[in-house]
Amino acid sequence: MKGFEEIRLPQVVLSSPQIPPGEEVLLVAGGRKPRVNWLLEAAENRTVWAIDRGVNACMEAGLLPALILGDADSASPKLWKAAMERGAEVMSLSREKDDTDFQVALKALASRSDGVKILVTGCWGGRFDHAWSNVLSVLGNLRGSTGYAVLADHRELLTFIRGGESVTLTHLRKPEAVSLLAFSKQCKGVTIRGVHWPLEKTELDQDFPYAISNRPEGEEPTVVGLDDGEMGLYVSWWER
Repeated sequence: MKGFEEIRLPQVVLSSPQIPPGEEVLLVAGGRKPRVNWLLEAAENRTVWAIDRGVNACMEAGLLPALILGDADSASPKLWKAAMERGAEVMSLSREKDDTDFQVALKALASRSDGVKILVTGCWGGRFDHAWSNVLSVLGNLRGSTGYAVLADHRELLTFIRGGESVTLTHLRKPEAVSLLAFSKQCKGVTIRGVHWPLEKTELDQDFPYAISNRPEGEEPTVVGLDDGEMGLYVSWWER
């Protein structure tokens, strides 16, 4: 799409004027492992950082991360050592710290560049408190920056839309559901097109999240926009 940057994943392409050009970094965390073929495709043309147990998913897939980061409390010692011996840079962290390993990785990326495109995987399927911390940490990291972030694997995707922003999803594999989640008290001017239940300049309230389980209609892309607030765009490819 002319004038739009893209983030390409195996099952969908995100296009938005808010996506910055430049470096893309894939953060592999220690939650549910993405499918090997998905991970290898997602890693193409991206710098890969493994966060603690994320090194297991990388090395088991034959993917050497550029950096392994964490306190190594949940990673396989054998795979951690193998990544080091093959040349991965290491950022060792203390187990006694305030920030999570994931939050340290986000801060390290923010200190490198303001406009990094971050793809996070290995962030689903584990404890709810871990997932909640990861999601809000990414959203907080985006505030005041020109970066862009997507949390995704072969089953789920979450990205963020702030006031005045829009995103277009071109589906390479049709999802089961598309949902809109208010991360601010109110989201105003919410628009979604190319779905079974379109919305046009609608208001969403955080206390009544009804705009879930929508679905794409036909072969058209899904277009989402927001005038004011902070909103999550969630897409699911769960298999029945």
